[in-house]
Amino acid sequence: MNDKQSTGSTQPEFGRIRSALWPVHGYEMKKFLSMSFLMFFILFVYTMVRDLKDPLVQYYAVGGGPELISQLKLFFVMPMAFLLVMVYSTLINKFGFNKTFYIMITFFVAFYVLFVTFLFPQRALIHPGEATVKAMQESWPPFLYWTIPCLTNWSITLFYVFSELWGTMAVSSLFWQFAYKATMKNEVKRFFGLYALVANVGVIGSGSLLKYISHAFPGEMSITVSVICAIIGGLISVGLFAYINGVVLKDPRYFDASQVKEKKKKEKVGVMDGIKMLFQNPYLLLICTIVICYGVAINFFEVIWKAYMKLAFRDPNQYQGMMGNLSIVTGGLTIVASIIGQNILRKTKWRTAALIPASILAIFGGIFFVIVLYHRGGVNEFMGLNLVMLAVWFGLVQDALSKSVKYCLFDATKNMAYLPLDADTKTKGQAAVEVIGGRAGKAGASAIQTILINVVAAGSKLTSHVGTIAVVFALTAIGWITSVFKLSKKYEAKVAENAAKE
Repeated sequence: MNDKQSTGSTQPEFGRIRSALWPVHGYEMKKFLSMSFLMFFILFVYTMVRDLKDPLVQYYAVGGGPELISQLKLFFVMPMAFLLVMVYSTLINKFGFNKTFYIMITFFVAFYVLFVTFLFPQRALIHPGEATVKAMQESWPPFLYWTIPCLTNWSITLFYVFSELWGTMAVSSLFWQFAYKATMKNEVKRFFGLYALVANVGVIGSGSLLKYISHAFPGEMSITVSVICAIIGGLISVGLFAYINGVVLKDPRYFDASQVKEKKKKEKVGVMDGIKMLFQNPYLLLICTIVICYGVAINFFEVIWKAYMKLAFRDPNQYQGMMGNLSIVTGGLTIVASIIGQNILRKTKWRTAALIPASILAIFGGIFFVIVLYHRGGVNEFMGLNLVMLAVWFGLVQDALSKSVKYCLFDATKNMAYLPLDADTKTKGQAAVEVIGGRAGKAGASAIQTILINVVAAGSKLTSHVGTIAVVFALTAIGWITSVFKLSKKYEAKVAENAAKE
């Protein structure tokens, strides 16, 4: 081996620049690139199917539209996510991780093959027609008005659910669990950050491909070609996983079981136990409030933005192309934000770093809602600009900015907030926040939207409730910023208290 591997040398492994940009030895490239490409293709599939699910719901579902999104997330994605976790745990216990990886990825890929070869082309035969859907909406209870198209367009609903769950399962569970199992202690800090960098290159690549496909192939063909690309990405992921296990990890240079840091098992906290814990600990409750506020605010913003995308584009290919643009911009901004964010975390107070995501969403989201409300007031242009298109493009920038800082600042400051806590509170508290906060944000926003369009005014459009949604968005943003200030005081106090004990 030509590269330095001696642990006894006092010389640094890398120079200052290389240490910051590329802390990988030459002999490690085989392993690093294999793992990076695995993440690349898993993220490639995720971005492709994520960007396709909304055009399918908005344009190809009979009786579809942005109103279905909240129904799908609340009544279909959430229950299926619980079911998938149970299935995953059962498979792990019975077959072990490697076989479970193959089973889960193959299951998802098989569904996409079925969708593109039969379900999507034959949807007119397997789904009720528009007249039937309308009759059901008129005869069934009003609060089911927007749930009915989710049921009647069941194959598209399945695609939406599978695409949402790919992110949860393939990215969060399968890849990162494998990374923890395959990455040795001396590689973790150097490799994990670069995996995220490669992942965002994958997001940019899939967004660019999706945009190209939307321009090159007309109508339904663009959906078909895009899903085929996702299938290929899934199959490559399986092949890479097999190669890493069968070739790379067999080499003692790349894997030594004694040098693998065991990932700590997450403390499991039930919903009721989690709620009780949060209300007994004001510090944890503030962290949970911040998580909920992010989930509610981004959900409210996105659903109105997607509704305006539908207003702006009659052609689903245009919508699909804009989703490709979103992925390109988000990936690029995330790479930049990750570099800048590390300096912000090092050089500023916790409060400053934590306020940046909240401020971006509040300011840019606020401007977005002003544009939308101005348009809803009967004004179509402002300074010669079409307000619908202005809302679409401004919304794209806002969404990309919010997601990029979410990855590098929101998540980082949230995790930093646990550090001053004692070990037991930290472990159980983090589990409680994940159980309550992560679910309550998305579910809460979807529930409010469901009440507005299914109960307050059954059968109404989301755009009819923009005023109410804008007010809830504003209150949520204020609550988020207020919680950051309150948590900051408690955080600084605990840090000082811990320092005094040392």
